[in-house]
Amino acid sequence: MAKRVLIMTPSIKGVKGKINHIQPPLGAMTMASVLRERGYKTFIHDVALEGWDNIRYLGEREFVTGQDDDEIAEEISNYDPNILGLSALFSNSIDSAHNIARIAKEINPKIKVVLGGNHITNCVLDYQYAQRVRDSNIPKRLIDMEDKNIDYALLGESDFTFADLVDTLSNETDVTKIRGLVMRKNSSRLEYLINNFGRIDDITLIPKPARDLVNMKKYFEVGSFHLEESPSSRVVNVMASRGCPEKCSFCSTPQMWGEKIRWRNMKDVLEEIVDAKKDYGVGEIQFEDDSLTANRSKLLELCKGLEKIGLPWCTSNGTRVNYHISSQPKMYEAMYDSGCYQVTLACEAGSQRVLDEVAKKNLKLEQIKPTIENVKDAGMFVHTFWMLGLPGETYEEIQETIDFARDSGADSCSFAIYSPLPGTVKYREVMRDNLWWEGRDFNQLMYQSSLIKVPGFNGPEEFEKFVSEAVQKTNSYFHEKDAERYKAKKELLV
Repeated sequence: MAKRVLIMTPSIKGVKGKINHIQPPLGAMTMASVLRERGYKTFIHDVALEGWDNIRYLGEREFVTGQDDDEIAEEISNYDPNILGLSALFSNSIDSAHNIARIAKEINPKIKVVLGGNHITNCVLDYQYAQRVRDSNIPKRLIDMEDKNIDYALLGESDFTFADLVDTLSNETDVTKIRGLVMRKNSSRLEYLINNFGRIDDITLIPKPARDLVNMKKYFEVGSFHLEESPSSRVVNVMASRGCPEKCSFCSTPQMWGEKIRWRNMKDVLEEIVDAKKDYGVGEIQFEDDSLTANRSKLLELCKGLEKIGLPWCTSNGTRVNYHISSQPKMYEAMYDSGCYQVTLACEAGSQRVLDEVAKKNLKLEQIKPTIENVKDAGMFVHTFWMLGLPGETYEEIQETIDFARDSGADSCSFAIYSPLPGTVKYREVMRDNLWWEGRDFNQLMYQSSLIKVPGFNGPEEFEKFVSEAVQKTNSYFHEKDAERYKAKKELLV
């Protein structure tokens, strides 16, 4: 029976001059909790965190941060696992995941290596799409599963299915019925077993994340959580719910987490925060939910609990602009009363045509500014998310978005360069029409990296510079327009 399970998160790729973010891996920590409940000796190791200062450039522009091969080999040898889980949340970490798998097999060929996370989930969805659709230009191959160092992959939510797989491997029973399992049918032909992954119907059954298994002290020392600035250097990242009911063309959340919003047990969420405050002295909560404000009654229940805990918190992910329009003022007041200091709104575009026809956002421009005012009137700061360079967007519409963002009344903003995420409608459009810049492709998927052609620009570097200047100029405008408000925000944040 396998008794030692190691979950590793890979190195992180980045772009020179841009900030990389790192925080405790929620998925790995919940999987570890389930494994421990089933009696397995379980470990979590973050390769990027433990090698945070080890930066290796891959040319003039890109770099990797994380432990080198010798250090990874030493860690795997010391943990001596029977089963190694690799959690590759983003596509830009998949090369590192394959490298870790290679190292593990060199140390002990008997180690069973399991790949999971957003990347493989959406790549398998694209692979299945390519089998059905002619001329998609998506490879009719599962490239990640061609790596013989990867024994299995798990799709979607793996909180329980990873433990199920560990059980079957430990007991040497049949693995082929496990939900979301992907494996090669044979070694000579590239044929795969791909099981449907579905969703966890009742996520109240998921235990609290095993934060004691990660290096919380070093996450605090690095201080690069989801938001660059916060009221505390000791942050706890939390997900109270999963799923998103929207169908935005650029987003992979519904594919991974489902279109139905499911909430955890509120008692567990609040206990998790109280424990983090007591055990680690955290001074802020950052909620990673994709749709925290969608269920108003659940949100208000959360706010009542947070009010008793007394920690500042924010929505580090973007929330919908147009939920609960008529009752927004009271909803935002409840959030403020419970400690929320900033709401992030996912606006995306300043052109109605782009919102409707390109992003499929289900949002009216005239709803954005009143919502921003509602947040501010409740006493909170407003950060806005916008996206530039979507396929189908014109140069004039890009400028419309920048102008609209500047005049929105927000306190700050981010302009993200569109990234073609696997599993999305827009990614499939990019692949079908071969919209990549020359010299850029899917493997360079990183924050603020321009990968696809944008009208009015001669190359990716020109567009990246344009977006960077737009971010700087727009935020400077906010600061100059209301210096007192900017000063108050700077005094709150560290």
